[in-house]
Amino acid sequence: AVKEFELELTLDPLNANSAYELAEIRRKAGEFTDAQKYFELALKDYPEFEEAHLGLAAVLTTLQKPDLALLHLQKAISLNRDNEVSWYRLSKVERLLGNGTEQQKAMTEFQRLHSKKTNEPESGRKLLSPDEVTKQSVDPNIPN
Repeated sequence: AVKEFELELTLDPLNANSAYELAEIRRKAGEFTDAQKYFELALKDYPEFEEAHLGLAAVLTTLQKPDLALLHLQKAISLNRDNEVSWYRLSKVERLLGNGTEQQKAMTEFQRLHSKKTNEPESGRKLLSPDEVTKQSVDPNIPN
């Protein structure tokens, strides 16, 4: 998959989806500097790319840059207040920044959204279209 995304990016340097997918592959492989580069590339021409903001925030948090991660999480939440991953990652960043009250607010919202999602009937969930990118998720085995 990496080769295909790299080729797509070579053919179309503005292909934010390819940059995002490369970034996500790098993040999951623990290659955080490369992941940061590709997430930033995806956001360069598409600053409203919610999933790229979430991915970049995860990378910045792992790189011990919670102040920078906070900005991307705030942007992601402004784009979609109903994404549980945004709130989960925000709670982690607020904790790292020593903001206990804000950390608890974010965790409460994550729990509310997660509970809502968990109780949603399977038939009510959206199907992914082929044009969508890999969604960010809360995965205990990968730095979030």
